[in-house]
Amino acid sequence: MTDAPIDPLVIIELTNLKASGKIEDLAKHPSLAMKPEWVEELAQHRDFNVRESLAQNPAIASSPEVIQTLANDEDWYVRYNLAQNPALANYPDVIRTLSADQDPNVRFNLAKNPAIASSPEAIQTLANDEEWYVRCHLASNPALANFPNIIEALARDSNYNVRSWAAENPVLGDFPHIITKLSKDRSKSVRSSLASNPAIPTSTASNAQWNTQPARTAPTI
Repeated sequence: MTDAPIDPLVIIELTNLKASGKIEDLAKHPSLAMKPEWVEELAQHRDFNVRESLAQNPAIASSPEVIQTLANDEDWYVRYNLAQNPALANYPDVIRTLSADQDPNVRFNLAKNPAIASSPEAIQTLANDEEWYVRCHLASNPALANFPNIIEALARDSNYNVRSWAAENPVLGDFPHIITKLSKDRSKSVRSSLASNPAIPTSTASNAQWNTQPARTAPTI
């Protein structure tokens, strides 16, 4: 694979940001990969705000050592920002590491990142997470398109919030048996979420919506 051409104007822009002390802006720059030595330098920066900005920059995709460093950063918000980075798609080992992070906020952010599709083990870990809100974000993640067993398990979750988020997943259209189950869910919230999902067949959505209406009572004579 050949390297992308170096744009001298971009290099000048990056140099000016560094020279003027706008380090956070430098860490966020989409073309930062043109200066890989700076990427490595910023990953070790003493200011956690700089590392946080770098962690969410897709430009770090070509720097595996930097991604690994950030995944082990002592600042939880650095790891939190990294967890939402689409660059993780090429780093299933890092995804697996973050899926077991001690901070639930990191796991929560990772669970909604489509990049997790590259790590089946991490998806399984997140599906069993003790925090229901982590499972919620996983349940609505389109990355589950190739993991029907996971989305089916989340559609049976004991927490109705998780089932509601599963009902909103845009990939549900490919799983009619899960749709049928959710359309009969005991929770009105779950049925309502399913009814509003544009991926659901109209007839099923109508039935689910009908099931959200309060039951009629006999008139008092």
